Amino acid sequence: MTDDDLGSPDSMSPRKRNVKKRNSNELSPGDRVGDAAATTEAEADYDDEDEKRVRRIKSRRQLERTHFQMVNERVVEDITVDFLYKPHTLTILGVLVVFISYKAFTGFTEAQNATDRNIYDGLLGTLGLFLVVSAMAFPNGPFIRPHPVFWRVVFGVSVVYLMLLQFTLFQTYTDIKTVLTWLDPTGLGAENLDEKDYAINCSDVSIERIWSHMDIFAVGHFTGWAMKALLIRHGVLCWYISIAWELTEIVFTQLLPNFAECWWDAIILDVLICNGLGIFAGLQVCKFLSMRNYHWESIRNTLGHRARFKRVVMQFTPESWDDFDWGSFTQTIKRTMAVYVFVLIWLLTELNTFFMKHVFAVDTKHPVVFWRLILIAFISAPSIRQFYLYATDPLIKRLGMQCWVYLAVCALEAAICVKFGISMFPRVAITPIVIWILFLVVGTFFSVWFSVWWAKKSSATTEIEIDGENCDIYLDSSHENLGAIHEDVRRRRRDLGFSESDIN
Repeated sequence: MTDDDLGSPDSMSPRKRNVKKRNSNELSPGDRVGDAAATTEAEADYDDEDEKRVRRIKSRRQLERTHFQMVNERVVEDITVDFLYKPHTLTILGVLVVFISYKAFTGFTEAQNATDRNIYDGLLGTLGLFLVVSAMAFPNGPFIRPHPVFWRVVFGVSVVYLMLLQFTLFQTYTDIKTVLTWLDPTGLGAENLDEKDYAINCSDVSIERIWSHMDIFAVGHFTGWAMKALLIRHGVLCWYISIAWELTEIVFTQLLPNFAECWWDAIILDVLICNGLGIFAGLQVCKFLSMRNYHWESIRNTLGHRARFKRVVMQFTPESWDDFDWGSFTQTIKRTMAVYVFVLIWLLTELNTFFMKHVFAVDTKHPVVFWRLILIAFISAPSIRQFYLYATDPLIKRLGMQCWVYLAVCALEAAICVKFGISMFPRVAITPIVIWILFLVVGTFFSVWFSVWWAKKSSATTEIEIDGENCDIYLDSSHENLGAIHEDVRRRRRDLGFSESDIN
Protein backbone atom coordinates (compact mmCIF):
# COMPACT_ATOMS: atom_id res chain seq x y z
CA MET A 1 0.00 0.00 0.00
CA THR A 2 1.52 3.35 -1.03
CA ASP A 3 1.43 6.80 0.56
CA ASP A 4 -1.06 7.90 -2.07
CA ASP A 5 -3.47 5.20 -0.95
CA LEU A 6 -3.33 6.38 2.67
CA GLY A 7 -3.40 10.10 1.98
CA SER A 8 -1.23 12.85 3.44
CA PRO A 9 -0.21 12.62 7.12
CA ASP A 10 -2.01 15.83 8.03
CA SER A 11 -5.32 14.61 6.66
CA MET A 12 -5.18 11.16 8.28
CA SER A 13 -6.78 10.14 11.55
CA PRO A 14 -4.57 8.78 14.39
CA ARG A 15 -5.74 5.25 13.63
CA LYS A 16 -4.74 5.55 9.97
CA ARG A 17 -1.36 7.11 10.87
CA ASN A 18 -0.66 4.14 13.15
CA VAL A 19 -1.54 1.80 10.29
CA LYS A 20 0.85 3.61 7.95
CA LYS A 21 3.63 3.54 10.54
CA ARG A 22 3.21 -0.18 10.99
CA ASN A 23 3.24 -0.73 7.20
CA SER A 24 6.50 1.19 6.84
CA ASN A 25 8.37 -1.45 8.84
CA GLU A 26 10.21 -4.31 7.15
CA LEU A 27 7.56 -7.03 6.69
CA SER A 28 7.42 -10.19 4.65
CA PRO A 29 5.10 -10.29 1.63
CA GLY A 30 2.61 -12.48 3.53
CA ASP A 31 2.67 -10.15 6.49
CA ARG A 32 2.13 -7.20 4.15
CA VAL A 33 -0.97 -8.85 2.66
CA GLY A 34 -2.39 -9.62 6.12
CA ASP A 35 -1.59 -6.16 7.39
CA ALA A 36 -3.25 -4.59 4.36
CA ALA A 37 -6.40 -6.59 5.07
CA ALA A 38 -6.32 -5.48 8.71
CA THR A 39 -5.87 -1.88 7.60
CA THR A 40 -8.85 -2.10 5.26
CA GLU A 41 -10.96 -3.61 8.04
CA ALA A 42 -9.90 -0.85 10.48
CA GLU A 43 -10.78 1.82 7.95
CA ALA A 44 -14.17 0.21 7.36
CA ASP A 45 -14.83 0.10 11.11
CA TYR A 46 -13.83 3.76 11.39
CA ASP A 47 -16.18 4.72 8.55
CA ASP A 48 -18.98 2.71 10.15
CA GLU A 49 -18.50 4.58 13.42
CA ASP A 50 -18.72 7.91 11.59
CA GLU A 51 -21.90 6.85 9.84
CA LYS A 52 -23.44 5.64 13.11
CA ARG A 53 -22.53 8.91 14.80
CA VAL A 54 -24.09 10.92 11.98
CA ARG A 55 -27.23 8.78 12.10
CA ARG A 56 -27.46 9.26 15.87
CA ILE A 57 -27.16 13.03 15.48
CA LYS A 58 -29.84 13.11 12.79
CA SER A 59 -32.12 10.86 14.83
CA ARG A 60 -31.65 13.05 17.89
CA ARG A 61 -32.48 16.21 15.96
CA GLN A 62 -35.54 14.59 14.45
CA LEU A 63 -36.65 13.50 17.92
CA GLU A 64 -36.17 17.03 19.27
CA ARG A 65 -38.21 18.58 16.44
CA THR A 66 -40.98 16.00 16.80
CA HIS A 67 -41.04 16.28 20.57
CA PHE A 68 -41.20 20.10 20.42
CA GLN A 69 -44.20 19.97 18.11
CA MET A 70 -45.93 17.40 20.31
CA VAL A 71 -45.65 19.38 23.54
CA ASN A 72 -46.10 22.90 22.10
CA GLU A 73 -48.54 22.20 19.26
CA ARG A 74 -50.69 19.48 20.75
CA VAL A 75 -53.53 17.79 18.88
CA VAL A 76 -56.77 16.29 20.17
CA GLU A 77 -56.82 12.53 19.68
CA ASP A 78 -59.78 11.33 21.78
CA ILE A 79 -62.48 13.26 19.92
CA THR A 80 -66.03 12.37 20.98
CA VAL A 81 -67.98 15.20 19.32
CA ASP A 82 -66.68 15.50 15.77
CA PHE A 83 -68.66 18.67 15.01
CA LEU A 84 -66.69 20.70 17.58
CA TYR A 85 -63.33 19.76 16.08
CA LYS A 86 -64.02 20.14 12.36
CA PRO A 87 -62.59 23.30 10.78
CA HIS A 88 -65.85 24.60 9.15
CA THR A 89 -63.76 27.01 7.07
CA LEU A 90 -66.38 27.65 4.35
CA THR A 91 -69.15 28.21 6.88
CA ILE A 92 -67.00 30.67 8.84
CA LEU A 93 -66.02 32.48 5.64
CA GLY A 94 -69.66 32.84 4.56
CA VAL A 95 -70.81 34.14 7.96
CA LEU A 96 -67.87 36.54 8.09
CA VAL A 97 -68.55 37.98 4.65
CA VAL A 98 -72.22 38.50 5.43
CA PHE A 99 -71.52 40.15 8.79
CA ILE A 100 -68.79 42.47 7.47
CA SER A 101 -70.93 43.47 4.48
CA TYR A 102 -73.87 44.25 6.74
CA LYS A 103 -71.77 46.43 9.04
CA ALA A 104 -70.06 48.18 6.13
CA PHE A 105 -73.26 49.15 4.28
CA THR A 106 -75.25 50.10 7.36
CA GLY A 107 -72.58 52.20 9.11
CA PHE A 108 -72.68 55.90 9.77
CA THR A 109 -70.88 56.88 6.58
CA GLU A 110 -72.42 60.33 6.07
CA ALA A 111 -73.89 61.17 9.45
CA GLN A 112 -72.57 64.04 11.52
CA ASN A 113 -69.62 63.19 13.75
CA ALA A 114 -69.56 59.70 12.25
CA THR A 115 -65.80 59.62 11.60
CA ASP A 116 -64.90 58.57 15.12
CA ARG A 117 -67.52 55.83 15.14
CA ASN A 118 -66.43 54.55 11.73
CA ILE A 119 -62.79 54.39 12.83
CA TYR A 120 -63.82 52.60 16.00
CA ASP A 121 -65.92 50.05 14.09
CA GLY A 122 -63.16 49.60 11.52
CA LEU A 123 -60.59 48.83 14.20
CA LEU A 124 -62.93 46.36 15.90
CA GLY A 125 -63.63 44.70 12.54
CA THR A 126 -59.90 44.39 11.85
CA LEU A 127 -59.35 42.88 15.29
CA GLY A 128 -62.20 40.42 14.84
CA LEU A 129 -60.99 39.36 11.39
CA PHE A 130 -57.47 38.78 12.70
CA LEU A 131 -58.78 36.69 15.59
CA VAL A 132 -60.82 34.56 13.18
CA VAL A 133 -57.68 33.93 11.13
CA SER A 134 -55.83 33.16 14.37
CA ALA A 135 -58.43 30.62 15.40
CA MET A 136 -58.02 28.77 12.10
CA ALA A 137 -54.28 29.14 11.38
CA PHE A 138 -52.31 29.50 14.62
CA PRO A 139 -50.88 26.47 16.49
CA ASN A 140 -52.83 24.95 19.37
CA GLY A 141 -50.14 25.52 21.96
CA PRO A 142 -49.51 23.28 24.99
CA PHE A 143 -53.19 23.24 26.10
CA ILE A 144 -56.19 21.65 24.39
CA ARG A 145 -58.85 22.31 27.06
CA PRO A 146 -61.47 23.70 27.03
CA HIS A 147 -60.82 23.81 23.28
CA PRO A 148 -57.74 24.46 21.13
CA VAL A 149 -59.55 27.32 19.38
CA PHE A 150 -59.69 29.21 22.67
CA TRP A 151 -55.91 29.13 23.10
CA ARG A 152 -55.36 29.99 19.44
CA VAL A 153 -57.49 33.10 19.96
CA VAL A 154 -55.51 33.92 23.11
CA PHE A 155 -52.35 33.68 21.05
CA GLY A 156 -53.90 35.98 18.45
CA VAL A 157 -54.86 38.57 21.09
CA SER A 158 -51.32 38.46 22.49
CA VAL A 159 -49.89 39.14 19.03
CA VAL A 160 -52.27 42.09 18.57
CA TYR A 161 -51.27 43.46 21.97
CA LEU A 162 -47.59 43.02 21.08
CA MET A 163 -48.03 44.97 17.84
CA LEU A 164 -49.96 47.67 19.69
CA LEU A 165 -47.14 48.07 22.21
CA GLN A 166 -44.57 48.24 19.43
CA PHE A 167 -46.57 51.00 17.72
CA THR A 168 -47.01 52.88 21.01
CA LEU A 169 -43.27 52.87 21.68
CA PHE A 170 -42.66 55.13 18.64
CA GLN A 171 -45.31 57.73 19.50
CA THR A 172 -45.19 60.81 21.70
CA TYR A 173 -46.77 61.06 25.12
CA THR A 174 -49.21 63.72 23.89
CA ASP A 175 -50.40 61.57 21.01
CA ILE A 176 -50.89 58.57 23.28
CA LYS A 177 -52.95 60.60 25.75
CA THR A 178 -54.98 61.94 22.83
CA VAL A 179 -55.85 58.41 21.72
CA LEU A 180 -56.66 57.36 25.29
CA THR A 181 -58.88 60.42 25.72
CA TRP A 182 -60.63 59.58 22.45
CA LEU A 183 -61.36 56.07 23.76
CA ASP A 184 -62.57 57.25 27.18
CA PRO A 185 -62.51 61.00 27.89
CA THR A 186 -63.43 60.57 31.56
CA GLY A 187 -61.46 57.53 32.69
CA LEU A 188 -58.39 57.80 30.43
CA GLY A 189 -58.16 61.54 29.88
CA ALA A 190 -56.88 62.55 33.33
CA GLU A 191 -53.50 64.22 33.53
CA ASN A 192 -52.74 63.35 37.15
CA LEU A 193 -53.51 60.29 39.22
CA ASP A 194 -54.69 60.51 42.83
CA GLU A 195 -53.77 57.32 44.67
CA LYS A 196 -54.47 56.17 48.18
CA ASP A 197 -51.69 56.51 50.75
CA TYR A 198 -51.27 53.35 52.83
CA ALA A 199 -48.31 54.47 54.98
CA ILE A 200 -50.19 56.70 57.44
CA ASN A 201 -49.79 56.42 61.22
CA CYS A 202 -48.23 52.96 61.08
CA SER A 203 -47.73 52.87 64.85
CA ASP A 204 -51.50 52.65 65.36
CA VAL A 205 -52.01 48.87 65.17
CA SER A 206 -55.40 47.43 66.12
CA ILE A 207 -57.88 44.87 64.90
CA GLU A 208 -60.19 47.62 63.71
CA ARG A 209 -57.38 49.34 61.81
CA ILE A 210 -56.32 46.10 60.14
CA TRP A 211 -59.90 45.23 59.24
CA SER A 212 -60.39 48.67 57.66
CA HIS A 213 -57.70 47.76 55.12
CA MET A 214 -59.63 44.70 53.96
CA ASP A 215 -60.97 46.39 50.84
CA ILE A 216 -61.43 45.31 47.24
CA PHE A 217 -57.66 45.26 46.80
CA ALA A 218 -57.35 42.64 49.55
CA VAL A 219 -59.79 40.49 47.61
CA GLY A 220 -57.68 41.14 44.52
CA HIS A 221 -54.59 39.92 46.38
CA PHE A 222 -56.35 36.70 47.36
CA THR A 223 -57.85 35.90 43.96
CA GLY A 224 -54.67 36.96 42.19
CA TRP A 225 -52.47 34.62 44.18
CA ALA A 226 -54.97 31.80 43.89
CA MET A 227 -54.66 32.16 40.13
CA LYS A 228 -50.87 32.44 40.33
CA ALA A 229 -50.71 29.23 42.36
CA LEU A 230 -52.72 27.51 39.62
CA LEU A 231 -50.17 28.71 37.06
CA ILE A 232 -46.93 28.15 39.00
CA ARG A 233 -48.07 24.99 40.85
CA HIS A 234 -45.22 25.12 43.33
CA GLY A 235 -45.78 26.20 46.92
CA VAL A 236 -42.21 27.21 47.79
CA LEU A 237 -41.80 29.26 44.62
CA CYS A 238 -45.15 31.00 45.20
CA TRP A 239 -44.16 32.00 48.72
CA TYR A 240 -40.77 33.18 47.51
CA ILE A 241 -42.29 35.39 44.79
CA SER A 242 -44.82 36.77 47.29
CA ILE A 243 -42.05 37.82 49.70
CA ALA A 244 -39.85 39.08 46.86
CA TRP A 245 -42.68 41.31 45.62
CA GLU A 246 -43.01 43.01 49.02
CA LEU A 247 -39.27 43.74 48.91
CA THR A 248 -39.69 45.01 45.35
CA GLU A 249 -42.32 47.47 46.54
CA ILE A 250 -39.91 48.78 49.19
CA VAL A 251 -37.12 49.21 46.63
CA PHE A 252 -39.26 51.07 44.09
CA THR A 253 -41.06 53.25 46.62
CA GLN A 254 -38.65 56.00 45.57
CA LEU A 255 -40.38 56.01 42.17
CA LEU A 256 -43.94 55.05 43.12
CA PRO A 257 -44.96 56.50 46.50
CA ASN A 258 -48.11 54.38 46.33
CA PHE A 259 -45.90 51.35 47.12
CA ALA A 260 -45.27 52.69 50.64
CA GLU A 261 -47.28 50.84 53.28
CA CYS A 262 -47.10 49.96 56.95
CA TRP A 263 -45.06 46.95 58.03
CA TRP A 264 -48.12 45.15 59.36
CA ASP A 265 -49.97 45.83 56.12
CA ALA A 266 -47.16 44.22 54.08
CA ILE A 267 -46.36 41.30 56.37
CA ILE A 268 -49.67 40.41 58.00
CA LEU A 269 -52.30 41.43 55.46
CA ASP A 270 -50.45 40.93 52.19
CA VAL A 271 -47.98 38.06 52.72
CA LEU A 272 -49.57 35.99 55.49
CA ILE A 273 -53.32 36.47 55.07
CA CYS A 274 -54.25 37.50 51.52
CA ASN A 275 -51.33 36.01 49.59
CA GLY A 276 -50.94 33.01 51.90
CA LEU A 277 -54.61 32.03 51.78
CA GLY A 278 -54.63 32.58 48.02
CA ILE A 279 -51.62 30.31 47.55
CA PHE A 280 -53.18 27.66 49.76
CA ALA A 281 -56.51 27.84 47.92
CA GLY A 282 -54.86 27.66 44.51
CA LEU A 283 -52.73 24.65 45.42
CA GLN A 284 -55.76 22.89 46.90
CA VAL A 285 -57.64 23.44 43.63
CA CYS A 286 -54.64 21.94 41.78
CA LYS A 287 -54.76 18.95 44.08
CA PHE A 288 -58.54 18.58 43.73
CA LEU A 289 -58.36 18.72 39.92
CA SER A 290 -55.34 16.35 39.93
CA MET A 291 -53.29 18.91 38.03
CA ARG A 292 -49.66 17.98 37.49
CA ASN A 293 -47.11 19.70 39.69
CA TYR A 294 -44.28 21.76 38.24
CA HIS A 295 -40.94 20.72 39.76
CA TRP A 296 -38.93 23.83 39.02
CA GLU A 297 -35.96 22.63 41.06
CA SER A 298 -33.85 19.75 39.79
CA ILE A 299 -33.57 16.83 42.18
CA ARG A 300 -31.89 14.31 39.91
CA ASN A 301 -28.23 13.65 40.74
CA THR A 302 -28.55 15.74 43.89
CA LEU A 303 -25.54 15.04 46.09
CA GLY A 304 -24.82 15.89 49.71
CA HIS A 305 -22.45 18.65 50.78
CA ARG A 306 -19.77 16.15 51.73
CA ALA A 307 -19.89 14.45 48.33
CA ARG A 308 -19.80 17.80 46.53
CA PHE A 309 -16.78 18.92 48.56
CA LYS A 310 -15.07 15.60 47.83
CA ARG A 311 -15.63 16.10 44.12
CA VAL A 312 -14.18 19.61 44.28
CA VAL A 313 -11.06 18.28 46.05
CA MET A 314 -10.72 15.40 43.60
CA GLN A 315 -10.74 17.94 40.78
CA PHE A 316 -7.12 18.73 41.59
CA THR A 317 -5.90 15.10 41.77
CA PRO A 318 -4.54 13.59 38.53
CA GLU A 319 -5.76 10.06 39.36
CA SER A 320 -9.44 10.98 39.04
CA TRP A 321 -9.19 13.72 36.44
CA ASP A 322 -10.57 11.64 33.57
CA ASP A 323 -13.49 10.26 35.60
CA PHE A 324 -14.59 13.56 37.11
CA ASP A 325 -18.03 14.73 35.92
CA TRP A 326 -19.48 18.17 36.48
CA GLY A 327 -22.74 17.25 34.75
CA SER A 328 -24.94 17.29 37.82
CA PHE A 329 -23.46 20.57 39.07
CA THR A 330 -23.89 22.23 35.68
CA GLN A 331 -27.44 20.96 35.49
CA THR A 332 -28.22 22.40 38.93
CA ILE A 333 -26.79 25.81 38.01
CA LYS A 334 -28.75 25.92 34.75
CA ARG A 335 -32.00 24.98 36.49
CA THR A 336 -31.42 27.56 39.23
CA MET A 337 -30.73 30.27 36.66
CA ALA A 338 -33.94 29.33 34.88
CA VAL A 339 -35.85 29.82 38.13
CA TYR A 340 -34.08 33.15 38.67
CA VAL A 341 -35.06 34.39 35.20
CA PHE A 342 -38.62 33.20 35.77
CA VAL A 343 -38.91 35.14 39.07
CA LEU A 344 -37.31 38.24 37.53
CA ILE A 345 -39.71 38.26 34.57
CA TRP A 346 -42.65 37.71 36.91
CA LEU A 347 -41.69 40.69 39.09
CA LEU A 348 -41.05 42.83 36.01
CA THR A 349 -44.54 42.04 34.74
CA GLU A 350 -46.01 43.15 38.07
CA LEU A 351 -43.95 46.35 37.99
CA ASN A 352 -45.12 47.12 34.46
CA THR A 353 -48.72 47.13 35.69
CA PHE A 354 -48.11 49.82 38.30
CA PHE A 355 -45.71 51.90 36.23
CA MET A 356 -47.95 52.01 33.15
CA LYS A 357 -51.03 53.11 35.06
CA HIS A 358 -48.94 55.73 36.89
CA VAL A 359 -47.25 57.09 33.77
CA PHE A 360 -50.49 57.40 31.78
CA ALA A 361 -52.59 58.41 34.82
CA VAL A 362 -55.04 55.50 34.68
CA ASP A 363 -56.96 54.70 37.85
CA THR A 364 -56.59 51.19 39.24
CA LYS A 365 -60.36 50.67 39.11
CA HIS A 366 -60.58 51.44 35.39
CA PRO A 367 -61.69 48.48 33.22
CA VAL A 368 -58.60 48.75 31.00
CA VAL A 369 -56.41 47.81 33.99
CA PHE A 370 -58.64 44.87 34.82
CA TRP A 371 -58.77 43.51 31.28
CA ARG A 372 -55.02 43.87 30.86
CA LEU A 373 -54.54 41.71 33.96
CA ILE A 374 -56.95 39.13 32.54
CA LEU A 375 -55.07 39.16 29.23
CA ILE A 376 -51.71 38.71 30.96
CA ALA A 377 -53.15 35.85 33.02
CA PHE A 378 -54.35 33.98 29.92
CA ILE A 379 -51.11 34.67 28.04
CA SER A 380 -48.96 33.55 30.97
CA ALA A 381 -50.73 30.17 31.36
CA PRO A 382 -49.29 28.55 28.20
CA SER A 383 -46.15 30.68 28.48
CA ILE A 384 -45.30 29.24 31.90
CA ARG A 385 -45.85 25.72 30.60
CA GLN A 386 -43.57 26.33 27.63
CA PHE A 387 -40.88 27.97 29.76
CA TYR A 388 -41.05 25.11 32.25
CA LEU A 389 -40.57 22.57 29.48
CA TYR A 390 -37.69 24.62 28.07
CA ALA A 391 -36.03 24.70 31.50
CA THR A 392 -36.58 21.04 32.45
CA ASP A 393 -36.96 18.96 29.29
CA PRO A 394 -33.60 18.03 27.70
CA LEU A 395 -35.33 17.57 24.33
CA ILE A 396 -36.63 21.15 24.19
CA LYS A 397 -33.95 23.40 22.71
CA ARG A 398 -36.02 26.54 22.01
CA LEU A 399 -38.85 28.51 23.57
CA GLY A 400 -42.43 28.00 22.54
CA MET A 401 -43.93 30.80 20.46
CA GLN A 402 -46.46 31.91 23.08
CA CYS A 403 -43.69 32.24 25.67
CA TRP A 404 -41.61 34.22 23.17
CA VAL A 405 -44.50 36.64 22.59
CA TYR A 406 -45.02 36.99 26.35
CA LEU A 407 -41.36 37.91 26.90
CA ALA A 408 -41.54 40.42 24.05
CA VAL A 409 -44.68 41.96 25.59
CA CYS A 410 -42.93 42.26 28.94
CA ALA A 411 -39.88 43.90 27.35
CA LEU A 412 -41.95 46.39 25.32
CA GLU A 413 -44.05 47.36 28.33
CA ALA A 414 -40.88 48.03 30.30
CA ALA A 415 -39.46 50.09 27.42
CA ILE A 416 -42.65 52.18 27.27
CA CYS A 417 -42.50 52.82 31.02
CA VAL A 418 -38.87 53.94 30.79
CA LYS A 419 -39.35 56.13 27.71
CA PHE A 420 -42.42 58.04 28.89
CA GLY A 421 -41.76 57.95 32.62
CA ILE A 422 -38.11 58.90 32.84
CA SER A 423 -38.98 62.61 32.99
CA MET A 424 -41.62 62.05 35.69
CA PHE A 425 -39.48 60.22 38.23
CA PRO A 426 -36.73 61.59 40.43
CA ARG A 427 -33.16 60.39 40.24
CA VAL A 428 -33.03 56.70 41.10
CA ALA A 429 -30.81 55.45 43.92
CA ILE A 430 -28.76 52.56 42.57
CA THR A 431 -27.86 50.92 45.90
CA PRO A 432 -31.37 49.61 46.75
CA ILE A 433 -31.74 48.17 43.25
CA VAL A 434 -28.38 46.37 43.55
CA ILE A 435 -29.44 44.96 46.93
CA TRP A 436 -32.73 43.86 45.36
CA ILE A 437 -30.92 42.00 42.57
CA LEU A 438 -28.58 40.31 45.05
CA PHE A 439 -31.53 39.30 47.18
CA LEU A 440 -33.18 37.67 44.18
CA VAL A 441 -29.98 35.72 43.44
CA VAL A 442 -29.56 34.49 47.02
CA GLY A 443 -33.29 33.92 47.45
CA THR A 444 -33.50 31.84 44.28
CA PHE A 445 -30.67 29.54 45.37
CA PHE A 446 -32.23 29.19 48.82
CA SER A 447 -35.70 28.45 47.44
CA VAL A 448 -34.30 25.77 45.12
CA TRP A 449 -32.33 24.18 47.97
CA PHE A 450 -35.34 24.33 50.29
CA SER A 451 -37.59 22.82 47.62
CA VAL A 452 -35.24 19.85 47.20
CA TRP A 453 -34.98 19.40 50.97
CA TRP A 454 -38.74 19.63 51.41
CA ALA A 455 -39.38 17.16 48.60
CA LYS A 456 -37.17 14.59 50.31
CA LYS A 457 -38.73 15.19 53.74
CA SER A 458 -42.28 14.98 52.40
CA SER A 459 -41.63 11.63 50.66
CA ALA A 460 -42.38 13.12 47.25
CA THR A 461 -39.25 11.49 45.85
CA THR A 462 -37.80 8.04 45.48
CA GLU A 463 -34.27 6.78 45.02
CA ILE A 464 -33.45 4.84 41.86
CA GLU A 465 -30.26 3.82 40.09
CA ILE A 466 -29.30 5.71 36.94
CA ASP A 467 -26.06 4.82 35.16
CA GLY A 468 -24.79 3.00 38.23
CA GLU A 469 -25.48 5.92 40.58
CA ASN A 470 -28.25 6.28 43.15
CA CYS A 471 -30.35 9.35 42.33
CA ASP A 472 -33.49 10.96 43.74
CA ILE A 473 -36.36 11.67 41.36
CA TYR A 474 -39.95 12.78 41.82
CA LEU A 475 -42.60 10.10 42.06
CA ASP A 476 -44.91 11.80 39.54
CA SER A 477 -42.24 12.28 36.86
CA SER A 478 -41.26 10.05 33.97
CA HIS A 479 -37.61 11.11 34.06
CA GLU A 480 -35.77 14.32 35.00
CA ASN A 481 -38.89 15.93 36.51
CA LEU A 482 -40.96 15.84 33.32
CA GLY A 483 -44.26 15.95 35.16
CA ALA A 484 -45.76 18.18 32.49
CA ILE A 485 -45.50 15.66 29.65
CA HIS A 486 -48.93 14.21 28.97
CA GLU A 487 -49.62 10.59 28.22
CA ASP A 488 -50.75 11.37 24.68
CA VAL A 489 -47.27 12.76 23.93
CA ARG A 490 -45.61 9.61 25.25
CA ARG A 491 -47.99 7.45 23.24
CA ARG A 492 -47.32 9.35 20.03
CA ARG A 493 -43.56 9.06 20.62
CA ARG A 494 -43.91 5.30 21.01
CA ASP A 495 -46.00 5.13 17.84
CA LEU A 496 -43.22 6.91 15.95
CA GLY A 497 -40.66 4.44 17.20
CA PHE A 498 -38.90 6.62 19.80
CA SER A 499 -37.91 4.72 22.93
CA GLU A 500 -37.09 6.02 26.41
CA SER A 501 -33.42 5.30 25.75
CA ASP A 502 -33.50 7.80 22.89
CA ILE A 503 -34.84 10.48 25.24
CA ASN A 504 -32.32 10.05 28.05
